[in-house]
Amino acid sequence: AEFNQNKALEIALKNLVNDMYAKDISKKITSVKRDKQGKGLFIGGKAPYGYKKSPTEKNMIVIDEPAAEVVRYIFRLALEGKSCREIAMILNEQNVLTPAQYSKINLSAKGPYSGKWSSERISFMLQNEVYIGSMVQGRVQKASYKSKKIIKLPREKWTIVENTHNPLIDQETFDKVGMLIKSRNHTRSRTYDHSLKGIIFCHECGYPLGVINRTLANNRHVLYFICRTYQRFTKYKKCTCHCMKVEDVTNAVIEQVQFVCKKFLEKINLTELTNKANILLKEEKKR
Repeated sequence: AEFNQNKALEIALKNLVNDMYAKDISKKITSVKRDKQGKGLFIGGKAPYGYKKSPTEKNMIVIDEPAAEVVRYIFRLALEGKSCREIAMILNEQNVLTPAQYSKINLSAKGPYSGKWSSERISFMLQNEVYIGSMVQGRVQKASYKSKKIIKLPREKWTIVENTHNPLIDQETFDKVGMLIKSRNHTRSRTYDHSLKGIIFCHECGYPLGVINRTLANNRHVLYFICRTYQRFTKYKKCTCHCMKVEDVTNAVIEQVQFVCKKFLEKINLTELTNKANILLKEEKKR
């Protein structure tokens, strides 16, 4: 028994030392990365779309002309007044390769959005300061050295260094496009609270259902679930139309939950469970 206790203590101490060592190494690696980011050096695995890693200078990026021309085209369309969704539709109709396709990235999990430009991708690119010559890094970080979970950081925590590489877009164009995007934000930034938020998915494409607000007679507002995949890629038949009242779905879920609970409660002898719990509690108090 004493041998087993000593062995367990030895293992616990080794684990503790290994954990401290891993934590220390993680801190040192993070410190080096932040130092390089602060100097405007590129430390990512893949250069932003429109650029490529410099073949001669380490931690530098240079213009990748074929992709850069697409970026310029996107900004020209935005200046003409096209929305992000309209730009995505134009690129899809013209069969322009997406950044993943262009970089020949083989996505392990292919969803309905794979191979298609989306309004979110366009919006991100139009607001990405990398295209005016600034190095933008540190948008995300790992939750901890033990976890692979990634956390998005607020803009004030990003590392932005100006004039680190040749720009694709001039400052005036970038600012004008930014103002156009902000002017439309009020039309698409609404979110609606409901009981099933974040846990309702499309049974066909598997993506989360969105919620829209519709005004009916007597100025009554009603929330509806809709499939975002169908809404974004209607022409490409990536999914089919779904439109259901949030209230109806919520009531159906509550009814099913109540049915399941009742079904199990009928099988449970609550008196017997209570007696067993009391016995265990008394034994625990004695110990």
